[in-house]
Amino acid sequence: MKAILIDPSAREVTEVEYDGNWRQISKLIGCDLFAPVGLSSGDTIYVDDEGLFKEETAFFMHRHYPQPLAGKGLILGTDGDGESVMPELTLLEHKAQIAFVTPLKINGRVLWLPAD
Repeated sequence: MKAILIDPSAREVTEVEYDGNWRQISKLIGCDLFAPVGLSSGDTIYVDDEGLFKEETAFFMHRHYPQPLAGKGLILGTDGDGESVMPELTLLEHKAQIAFVTPLKINGRVLWLPAD
């Protein structure tokens, strides 16, 4: 099935093949542990659960989630039984709602700026 891969280091959002095996999520986003992030659109982004602990982490934001996310993300949909399915929104719809951001720390606060 089709899934959507977000790569903030490369600043790319692409369609990839997902075989339905949860182990493939780890391979696609390059991590050992992943966590689901529910979007208000109904889709789910799977992200590296330890992404914030990595030194060379790039970030992205999605319009349907209020906080920046670290590392790569994989977008899938979920059916009524909780099984992964193709995303509700299309690749182009998700692309339009994703921004690549970088943190700027000022006086103990973090501001998120658009990535160059």
